[in-house]
Amino acid sequence: MRSFNTGPAGMLMMVVGLLLAVSSAYTAFTQSRWPMLLPSILIGLSLMAVGYSLVARARRARSRADSDGPDRDELQ
Repeated sequence: MRSFNTGPAGMLMMVVGLLLAVSSAYTAFTQSRWPMLLPSILIGLSLMAVGYSLVARARRARSRADSDGPDRDELQ
């Protein structure tokens, strides 16, 4: 069974996406240039979504591994 921890990468993607989306939205609405900055806002939001997905996958894998216990069968 392959196991990899994507939690830290997901958390980093969420933070970068949040910063990009918020800073672009702030700049867009304070300077009335939102049509030009809409792609940056959407990229930031999509980074947040992908990061959340990775964090959720890591949590599910960790909780599944914890619930299996030390005597689980590795040859599944």
